[in-house]
Amino acid sequence: MKLTETRFYAAAQRADLPRGQEQTGRLTLAGRQYPASIRTTALTSSRNSQPYCLVAARLPEEPAWNQRLSFRPAKGEMEIELRVVCPGADRLKKKKEEKLIAWLDRLAGPAGEMLLALADEAGLRGLRQEDLVNFCRLTPPELRRLSMELEKEGQVYILEFSPLFILSQRSFSFLVDKIAGYVESYHQKRPAESGVPLKKLKERFGLSRPVLLLALNRLARDGRLVLSGDLVSLSSFQTRLATEEAAVMEAIEQLLRQEKFSSSSFEELVKKFKLHPSRLNTLLDLLLKQKKIVKSQEGFLLHADWLESLKNQLTELKNRGQRELSVGDFKRLTGLTRKYAIPLLEFLDELGLTRRVGNRRLII
Repeated sequence: MKLTETRFYAAAQRADLPRGQEQTGRLTLAGRQYPASIRTTALTSSRNSQPYCLVAARLPEEPAWNQRLSFRPAKGEMEIELRVVCPGADRLKKKKEEKLIAWLDRLAGPAGEMLLALADEAGLRGLRQEDLVNFCRLTPPELRRLSMELEKEGQVYILEFSPLFILSQRSFSFLVDKIAGYVESYHQKRPAESGVPLKKLKERFGLSRPVLLLALNRLARDGRLVLSGDLVSLSSFQTRLATEEAAVMEAIEQLLRQEKFSSSSFEELVKKFKLHPSRLNTLLDLLLKQKKIVKSQEGFLLHADWLESLKNQLTELKNRGQRELSVGDFKRLTGLTRKYAIPLLEFLDELGLTRRVGNRRLII
Protein backbone atom coordinates (compact mmCIF):
# COMPACT_ATOMS: atom_id res chain seq x y z
CA MET A 1 0.00 0.00 0.00
CA LYS A 2 1.46 3.33 -1.09
CA LEU A 3 1.43 6.02 1.61
CA THR A 4 1.51 9.72 0.77
CA GLU A 5 2.48 12.65 2.98
CA THR A 6 -0.81 14.37 3.79
CA ARG A 7 -1.62 17.59 5.68
CA PHE A 8 -5.11 18.73 6.60
CA TYR A 9 -6.96 20.82 9.14
CA ALA A 10 -9.35 19.20 11.59
CA ALA A 11 -11.54 20.42 14.43
CA ALA A 12 -10.51 18.87 17.76
CA GLN A 13 -13.39 17.68 19.91
CA ARG A 14 -11.60 18.73 23.12
CA ALA A 15 -11.26 22.23 24.52
CA ASP A 16 -8.38 21.48 26.94
CA LEU A 17 -5.61 20.99 24.34
CA PRO A 18 -2.56 23.25 24.72
CA ARG A 19 -2.61 26.05 22.13
CA GLY A 20 0.09 26.35 19.47
CA GLN A 21 1.85 23.10 20.49
CA GLU A 22 2.74 20.00 18.50
CA GLN A 23 2.15 16.42 19.60
CA THR A 24 3.17 13.16 17.95
CA GLY A 25 1.21 9.93 18.07
CA ARG A 26 -0.89 7.68 15.91
CA LEU A 27 -3.87 8.49 13.73
CA THR A 28 -6.63 5.91 13.26
CA LEU A 29 -8.16 5.81 9.78
CA ALA A 30 -10.51 3.05 8.57
CA GLY A 31 -9.46 0.82 11.46
CA ARG A 32 -5.70 1.15 10.81
CA GLN A 33 -3.16 3.31 12.62
CA TYR A 34 -0.56 5.60 11.06
CA PRO A 35 2.22 7.73 12.61
CA ALA A 36 1.07 11.34 12.71
CA SER A 37 1.55 14.70 14.41
CA ILE A 38 -0.90 17.47 15.23
CA ARG A 39 -0.25 21.14 15.93
CA THR A 40 -3.07 23.13 17.49
CA THR A 41 -3.74 26.70 16.38
CA ALA A 42 -2.97 29.46 18.87
CA LEU A 43 -6.43 30.93 18.41
CA THR A 44 -9.73 29.24 19.21
CA SER A 45 -12.67 28.80 16.86
CA SER A 46 -15.31 31.49 17.12
CA ARG A 47 -17.96 28.79 16.54
CA ASN A 48 -17.07 27.00 19.77
CA SER A 49 -14.31 26.78 22.37
CA GLN A 50 -12.40 24.04 20.55
CA PRO A 51 -9.14 24.56 18.65
CA TYR A 52 -8.27 23.54 15.13
CA CYS A 53 -5.35 21.21 14.46
CA LEU A 54 -2.99 20.96 11.52
CA VAL A 55 -2.53 17.22 11.06
CA ALA A 56 0.45 15.70 9.22
CA ALA A 57 0.58 11.97 8.43
CA ARG A 58 1.50 9.43 5.78
CA LEU A 59 -1.82 7.98 4.65
CA PRO A 60 -3.10 5.77 1.81
CA GLU A 61 -5.54 8.50 0.75
CA GLU A 62 -6.42 12.05 1.66
CA PRO A 63 -9.30 12.33 4.16
CA ALA A 64 -12.47 14.09 3.02
CA TRP A 65 -14.35 17.02 4.54
CA ASN A 66 -16.37 16.07 7.64
CA GLN A 67 -14.67 12.67 7.97
CA ARG A 68 -14.22 11.51 11.60
CA LEU A 69 -10.78 10.37 12.79
CA SER A 70 -9.06 9.80 16.11
CA PHE A 71 -5.54 10.66 17.28
CA ARG A 72 -3.76 9.06 20.26
CA PRO A 73 -0.78 11.04 21.58
CA ALA A 74 2.47 9.10 22.06
CA LYS A 75 2.58 9.97 25.77
CA GLY A 76 -0.51 7.91 26.40
CA GLU A 77 -2.85 10.82 26.97
CA MET A 78 -6.56 10.61 26.26
CA GLU A 79 -7.49 10.00 22.63
CA ILE A 80 -8.50 13.09 20.65
CA GLU A 81 -11.47 12.90 18.32
CA LEU A 82 -11.01 14.89 15.11
CA ARG A 83 -13.39 16.05 12.39
CA VAL A 84 -11.78 16.94 9.05
CA VAL A 85 -12.53 20.54 8.12
CA CYS A 86 -10.10 21.30 5.29
CA PRO A 87 -8.42 18.48 3.35
CA GLY A 88 -5.26 19.34 1.43
CA ALA A 89 -3.86 22.06 3.69
CA ASP A 90 -0.90 22.52 1.33
CA ARG A 91 -3.28 23.89 -1.31
CA LEU A 92 -4.33 26.75 0.96
CA LYS A 93 -3.01 30.22 0.33
CA LYS A 94 -0.94 31.49 3.23
CA LYS A 95 -3.24 33.23 5.67
CA LYS A 96 -2.68 35.06 8.92
CA GLU A 97 -4.06 32.99 11.76
CA GLU A 98 -7.07 35.28 12.31
CA LYS A 99 -8.11 34.83 8.68
CA LEU A 100 -7.27 31.15 8.78
CA ILE A 101 -9.57 30.61 11.77
CA ALA A 102 -12.37 32.56 10.06
CA TRP A 103 -11.93 30.42 6.93
CA LEU A 104 -11.92 27.17 8.90
CA ASP A 105 -15.01 28.32 10.80
CA ARG A 106 -16.89 28.64 7.51
CA LEU A 107 -15.78 25.15 6.45
CA ALA A 108 -16.69 23.71 9.84
CA GLY A 109 -20.35 24.61 9.39
CA PRO A 110 -23.10 22.73 7.54
CA ALA A 111 -22.59 21.52 3.98
CA GLY A 112 -24.22 24.62 2.45
CA GLU A 113 -21.84 26.94 4.33
CA MET A 114 -18.89 24.81 3.26
CA LEU A 115 -19.97 24.96 -0.40
CA LEU A 116 -20.39 28.75 -0.32
CA ALA A 117 -16.99 29.17 1.37
CA LEU A 118 -15.32 27.14 -1.38
CA ALA A 119 -17.15 29.13 -4.08
CA ASP A 120 -15.96 32.41 -2.53
CA GLU A 121 -12.40 31.07 -2.30
CA ALA A 122 -12.48 29.90 -5.95
CA GLY A 123 -13.18 33.46 -7.04
CA LEU A 124 -13.61 34.21 -10.73
CA ARG A 125 -12.41 30.81 -11.90
CA GLY A 126 -15.58 29.31 -10.44
CA LEU A 127 -16.06 26.04 -8.60
CA ARG A 128 -16.38 22.79 -10.53
CA GLN A 129 -17.95 19.49 -9.56
CA GLU A 130 -14.65 17.59 -9.79
CA ASP A 131 -13.02 19.84 -7.19
CA LEU A 132 -16.03 19.53 -4.88
CA VAL A 133 -16.23 15.74 -5.08
CA ASN A 134 -12.53 15.46 -4.26
CA PHE A 135 -12.94 17.82 -1.32
CA CYS A 136 -16.08 16.57 0.40
CA ARG A 137 -17.09 13.31 -1.31
CA LEU A 138 -20.73 14.41 -1.51
CA THR A 139 -22.54 12.93 -4.49
CA PRO A 140 -23.30 15.08 -7.57
CA PRO A 141 -27.07 15.07 -6.82
CA GLU A 142 -26.37 16.28 -3.26
CA LEU A 143 -24.07 19.03 -4.58
CA ARG A 144 -26.67 20.14 -7.14
CA ARG A 145 -29.35 20.30 -4.44
CA LEU A 146 -27.15 22.41 -2.17
CA SER A 147 -26.19 24.69 -5.08
CA MET A 148 -29.82 25.22 -6.06
CA GLU A 149 -30.66 26.20 -2.48
CA LEU A 150 -27.79 28.69 -2.46
CA GLU A 151 -28.83 30.07 -5.85
CA LYS A 152 -32.39 30.52 -4.59
CA GLU A 153 -30.94 32.54 -1.68
CA GLY A 154 -28.95 34.69 -4.14
CA GLN A 155 -25.60 33.37 -2.89
CA VAL A 156 -24.31 31.64 -6.06
CA TYR A 157 -24.94 31.34 -9.79
CA ILE A 158 -25.16 27.90 -11.38
CA LEU A 159 -23.41 28.17 -14.75
CA GLU A 160 -23.70 24.47 -15.60
CA PHE A 161 -25.66 21.64 -13.95
CA SER A 162 -23.89 18.57 -15.29
CA PRO A 163 -21.12 18.61 -14.45
CA LEU A 164 -21.81 21.26 -11.82
CA PHE A 165 -20.10 24.63 -12.26
CA ILE A 166 -20.94 27.51 -9.88
CA LEU A 167 -19.80 31.06 -9.19
CA SER A 168 -20.35 32.90 -5.92
CA GLN A 169 -22.41 36.09 -5.85
CA ARG A 170 -19.57 37.86 -4.06
CA SER A 171 -17.11 37.03 -6.85
CA PHE A 172 -19.70 37.86 -9.51
CA SER A 173 -20.41 41.32 -8.08
CA PHE A 174 -16.68 42.02 -7.95
CA LEU A 175 -16.30 40.87 -11.56
CA VAL A 176 -19.20 43.00 -12.83
CA ASP A 177 -17.67 46.16 -11.34
CA LYS A 178 -14.19 45.30 -12.65
CA ILE A 179 -15.50 44.79 -16.20
CA ALA A 180 -17.45 48.06 -16.14
CA GLY A 181 -14.35 49.88 -14.86
CA TYR A 182 -12.16 48.32 -17.55
CA VAL A 183 -14.59 49.28 -20.35
CA GLU A 184 -14.69 52.85 -19.05
CA SER A 185 -10.87 52.99 -18.97
CA TYR A 186 -10.72 51.53 -22.49
CA HIS A 187 -13.02 54.28 -23.79
CA GLN A 188 -10.86 56.98 -22.19
CA LYS A 189 -7.71 55.62 -23.84
CA ARG A 190 -9.32 54.86 -27.23
CA PRO A 191 -12.19 57.33 -27.69
CA ALA A 192 -12.28 56.77 -31.47
CA GLU A 193 -13.08 53.06 -31.14
CA SER A 194 -16.67 51.84 -30.84
CA GLY A 195 -16.02 49.53 -27.90
CA VAL A 196 -14.00 46.72 -26.39
CA PRO A 197 -13.79 43.46 -28.38
CA LEU A 198 -15.18 40.46 -26.47
CA LYS A 199 -11.93 38.61 -27.17
CA LYS A 200 -9.93 41.31 -25.38
CA LEU A 201 -12.21 41.15 -22.33
CA LYS A 202 -11.90 37.38 -22.18
CA GLU A 203 -8.09 37.59 -22.35
CA ARG A 204 -7.89 40.50 -19.90
CA PHE A 205 -9.84 38.72 -17.16
CA GLY A 206 -8.94 35.12 -18.04
CA LEU A 207 -12.59 34.09 -17.93
CA SER A 208 -14.47 31.17 -19.40
CA ARG A 209 -17.08 32.23 -21.95
CA PRO A 210 -20.09 31.32 -19.70
CA VAL A 211 -18.79 33.52 -16.87
CA LEU A 212 -18.00 36.43 -19.18
CA LEU A 213 -21.41 36.32 -20.89
CA LEU A 214 -23.20 36.08 -17.54
CA ALA A 215 -21.44 39.24 -16.35
CA LEU A 216 -22.00 41.14 -19.62
CA ASN A 217 -25.68 40.22 -19.74
CA ARG A 218 -26.12 41.47 -16.16
CA LEU A 219 -24.42 44.77 -17.04
CA ALA A 220 -26.55 45.10 -20.17
CA ARG A 221 -29.74 44.31 -18.22
CA ASP A 222 -28.81 46.97 -15.64
CA GLY A 223 -28.28 49.51 -18.44
CA ARG A 224 -24.58 49.96 -17.73
CA LEU A 225 -23.21 48.38 -20.91
CA VAL A 226 -24.34 47.88 -24.49
CA LEU A 227 -23.51 44.69 -26.40
CA SER A 228 -23.24 45.15 -30.15
CA GLY A 229 -22.02 42.06 -31.97
CA ASP A 230 -18.55 41.34 -30.62
CA LEU A 231 -18.13 44.83 -29.12
CA VAL A 232 -18.92 46.07 -25.60
CA SER A 233 -19.35 49.74 -24.69
CA LEU A 234 -20.73 51.88 -21.88
CA SER A 235 -24.35 52.83 -22.48
CA SER A 236 -23.39 56.52 -22.21
CA PHE A 237 -20.41 56.29 -24.56
CA GLN A 238 -20.27 58.13 -27.89
CA THR A 239 -17.41 57.41 -30.28
CA ARG A 240 -15.35 60.52 -30.97
CA LEU A 241 -14.42 60.83 -34.63
CA ALA A 242 -11.94 63.14 -36.25
CA THR A 243 -13.47 65.54 -38.80
CA GLU A 244 -12.11 63.58 -41.74
CA GLU A 245 -13.40 60.28 -40.29
CA ALA A 246 -16.87 61.74 -39.84
CA ALA A 247 -16.77 62.82 -43.48
CA VAL A 248 -15.70 59.32 -44.57
CA MET A 249 -18.52 57.73 -42.55
CA GLU A 250 -21.02 60.06 -44.20
CA ALA A 251 -19.57 59.20 -47.63
CA ILE A 252 -19.92 55.45 -46.89
CA GLU A 253 -23.54 55.99 -45.92
CA GLN A 254 -24.23 57.98 -49.10
CA LEU A 255 -22.55 55.31 -51.21
CA LEU A 256 -24.77 52.62 -49.75
CA ARG A 257 -27.83 54.82 -50.21
CA GLN A 258 -26.98 55.44 -53.88
CA GLU A 259 -26.00 51.87 -54.68
CA LYS A 260 -29.00 50.54 -52.78
CA PHE A 261 -27.82 46.96 -52.53
CA SER A 262 -24.07 47.42 -52.12
CA SER A 263 -21.83 45.79 -54.70
CA SER A 264 -18.74 46.99 -52.86
CA SER A 265 -16.74 44.41 -50.96
CA PHE A 266 -15.07 45.22 -47.68
CA GLU A 267 -11.69 45.22 -49.44
CA GLU A 268 -13.00 47.61 -52.10
CA LEU A 269 -14.26 50.00 -49.43
CA VAL A 270 -10.85 49.90 -47.71
CA LYS A 271 -9.16 50.80 -51.00
CA LYS A 272 -11.76 53.39 -52.02
CA PHE A 273 -11.60 55.34 -48.75
CA LYS A 274 -7.92 54.56 -47.98
CA LEU A 275 -8.74 53.27 -44.50
CA HIS A 276 -7.12 50.68 -42.29
CA PRO A 277 -9.46 47.64 -42.06
CA SER A 278 -9.90 48.05 -38.31
CA ARG A 279 -10.88 51.71 -38.80
CA LEU A 280 -13.39 50.84 -41.50
CA ASN A 281 -14.86 48.22 -39.17
CA THR A 282 -15.26 50.92 -36.50
CA LEU A 283 -17.10 53.24 -38.90
CA LEU A 284 -19.35 50.46 -40.17
CA ASP A 285 -20.08 49.41 -36.58
CA LEU A 286 -21.10 52.99 -35.82
CA LEU A 287 -23.46 53.06 -38.79
CA LEU A 288 -24.91 49.72 -37.65
CA LYS A 289 -25.26 50.99 -34.08
CA GLN A 290 -27.01 54.14 -35.35
CA LYS A 291 -29.29 51.84 -37.41
CA LYS A 292 -28.42 53.69 -40.60
CA ILE A 293 -27.32 50.49 -42.29
CA VAL A 294 -28.00 46.77 -41.84
CA LYS A 295 -25.75 43.81 -42.51
CA SER A 296 -26.59 40.30 -43.66
CA GLN A 297 -25.00 37.11 -42.39
CA GLU A 298 -23.08 36.97 -45.68
CA GLY A 299 -21.69 40.46 -45.09
CA PHE A 300 -23.90 42.42 -47.53
CA LEU A 301 -24.56 46.01 -46.51
CA LEU A 302 -27.83 47.83 -47.09
CA HIS A 303 -28.92 51.35 -46.28
CA ALA A 304 -31.74 51.21 -43.75
CA ASP A 305 -33.87 53.73 -45.67
CA TRP A 306 -33.78 51.60 -48.84
CA LEU A 307 -34.59 48.46 -46.86
CA GLU A 308 -37.57 50.23 -45.26
CA SER A 309 -38.76 51.29 -48.71
CA LEU A 310 -38.44 47.69 -49.91
CA LYS A 311 -40.47 46.46 -46.91
CA ASN A 312 -43.23 48.91 -47.80
CA GLN A 313 -43.25 47.71 -51.41
CA LEU A 314 -43.60 44.08 -50.29
CA THR A 315 -46.43 45.05 -47.94
CA GLU A 316 -48.20 46.83 -50.78
CA LEU A 317 -47.89 43.75 -53.00
CA LYS A 318 -49.28 41.56 -50.21
CA ASN A 319 -52.20 43.95 -49.64
CA ARG A 320 -53.02 43.74 -53.35
CA GLY A 321 -53.29 39.97 -52.98
CA GLN A 322 -49.88 38.94 -54.31
CA ARG A 323 -48.55 36.32 -51.87
CA GLU A 324 -45.78 34.85 -54.03
CA LEU A 325 -42.62 36.50 -55.36
CA SER A 326 -40.44 35.08 -58.12
CA VAL A 327 -36.86 36.12 -58.81
CA GLY A 328 -38.13 37.85 -61.95
CA ASP A 329 -40.75 39.76 -59.95
CA PHE A 330 -38.09 40.84 -57.50
CA LYS A 331 -35.69 41.97 -60.26
CA ARG A 332 -38.43 44.16 -61.77
CA LEU A 333 -39.34 45.53 -58.34
CA THR A 334 -35.79 46.52 -57.42
CA GLY A 335 -34.05 47.00 -60.74
CA LEU A 336 -31.26 44.67 -59.60
CA THR A 337 -29.52 42.07 -61.71
CA ARG A 338 -29.82 38.39 -60.80
CA LYS A 339 -26.27 38.59 -59.34
CA TYR A 340 -27.55 40.85 -56.54
CA ALA A 341 -31.23 39.90 -56.47
CA ILE A 342 -30.57 36.34 -55.26
CA PRO A 343 -28.40 37.25 -52.21
CA LEU A 344 -30.79 40.07 -51.32
CA LEU A 345 -33.74 37.67 -51.40
CA GLU A 346 -31.79 35.36 -49.08
CA PHE A 347 -31.24 38.34 -46.77
CA LEU A 348 -34.98 39.03 -46.77
CA ASP A 349 -35.45 35.38 -45.76
CA GLU A 350 -33.06 36.05 -42.81
CA LEU A 351 -35.15 39.06 -41.79
CA GLY A 352 -38.37 37.04 -41.96
CA LEU A 353 -39.90 39.20 -44.72
CA THR A 354 -39.99 36.32 -47.21
CA ARG A 355 -39.82 32.53 -47.04
CA ARG A 356 -38.45 30.34 -49.82
CA VAL A 357 -40.72 27.60 -51.16
CA GLY A 358 -39.08 25.80 -54.09
CA ASN A 359 -38.16 28.36 -56.78
CA ARG A 360 -40.57 30.99 -55.45
CA ARG A 361 -40.96 32.92 -52.24
CA LEU A 362 -43.89 33.71 -50.02
CA ILE A 363 -44.28 37.28 -48.83
CA ILE A 364 -44.66 36.99 -45.04
